[in-house]
Amino acid sequence: MTAQTSQAAAPTSASGDTTVRKRRAHKKSRLGCRNCKLRRVKCNEVRPMCGKCLEYGVICNYDPSIPDLQPRTVASEVVSLDSMLEKSPLVTTKPILDMVNVCLEERSHGPRSQCEVMRFDRSDLARLDRFQTRTVLTIGTKRVARVFQKEVIRLACTHPFLMHLTQAVTASHDRYLCGVATSRPSTSEAYHLNQALIAFQSILSRPIRPEEGDALLVASSILGVVSFFNLEASSVEDVWPLQDGDMAWLNLSDGKQTIWRLASPLQNDSLWRKVTHIFDRDNMPACKIPEHLPSIFDHLCAEDPASPSAAANPYYKTAHQLLPLLDLECNDSTWLKYLGFVSHMDPLYKSLLAQKDPWALLMLLYWYMKVCRGAWWVSSRCIVQGQAICLYLARYHSDNATILAALEKPRTEFEAALMEGWGGISSAVSSPWWHQDEVSRSRSES
Repeated sequence: MTAQTSQAAAPTSASGDTTVRKRRAHKKSRLGCRNCKLRRVKCNEVRPMCGKCLEYGVICNYDPSIPDLQPRTVASEVVSLDSMLEKSPLVTTKPILDMVNVCLEERSHGPRSQCEVMRFDRSDLARLDRFQTRTVLTIGTKRVARVFQKEVIRLACTHPFLMHLTQAVTASHDRYLCGVATSRPSTSEAYHLNQALIAFQSILSRPIRPEEGDALLVASSILGVVSFFNLEASSVEDVWPLQDGDMAWLNLSDGKQTIWRLASPLQNDSLWRKVTHIFDRDNMPACKIPEHLPSIFDHLCAEDPASPSAAANPYYKTAHQLLPLLDLECNDSTWLKYLGFVSHMDPLYKSLLAQKDPWALLMLLYWYMKVCRGAWWVSSRCIVQGQAICLYLARYHSDNATILAALEKPRTEFEAALMEGWGGISSAVSSPWWHQDEVSRSRSES
């Protein structure tokens, strides 16, 4: 009976011969993850996420600490990505791309007509690696940068507008390192910045959710970096004040203060609470600031602070911010003091800058001179626009001997910084124009 049944079940060929189905030979996966072994499917052994687990929607568990067949969620994707970033640089493999894309798609904000759902490709992932291992370490003081290195990618994976900004600022940094800092932004850089701004504005047009506060404040900091850095010019002659230009970066601190009020950043679990504590520790106390030496700006703030004339003086507050900096070296311990000059600019002083007032320009010029060897995103503007201010004052205020004499030191510093490799710009953009200007003036006088 058994034999008959077996014969009946066996397939027969057209000639009546019995054929036996042979199992296809295959190589067993001996190093696969536990999930694939449990499901009896062949693992492709790609780490940290094999293809089968990615398709099935579970967390790959080469790691013994990960439970079997644990469903994949946005939170688990972010934790997994954070782990990779801490252990080694990113690698351009499809599973990692898919992990990032899962996070971004599930947490995209706003209607698609306003901001496209972000999709990563290999060039984006490589750029994210450069952000994590290089660019993020240039934002803020050293200790704050280390905090950002641990936290920004996690926030960016759940807030696509921030992910767009990490892409944009890294592309800007790439331009600087390639020596074309003042060139037109690349297509990808412009795209990511535009998408970030669209989403950013959409979020600010409605009540801010508690979980968005940290991401918005980090984004406002990165926007400040990108805005200060972006200065498109083929020569010094193209730059404000020699030409009408966009000086919107002067008002970025106002926008950040508005976001600060809206985002309630000092909650106990906030990233920014931790950053604020670091800022408080890193900020140089007043007792360590050296005694101020006489300077050419002293006459701009000589009044008694309580006097009506001091309140009406448009130079007074900003000059008081600048004077202590003239005697300090710009480094990690004094960086917050130098940033304070920009964030505490008096609106009356900003109005003078808009009018190209010579003394207001000279004050900005000396701040540029002090920080031109600072962070990459500061250096380019300081050198190029600093040179433009020098040239403007030499051309249009040549009758003021005090101002002309005050230009010599910044000129020398900018030239030296360029020779040392600062600025990320070519000699075609920033030539030793002051020597040419002096030659022309000497010829006209003779």
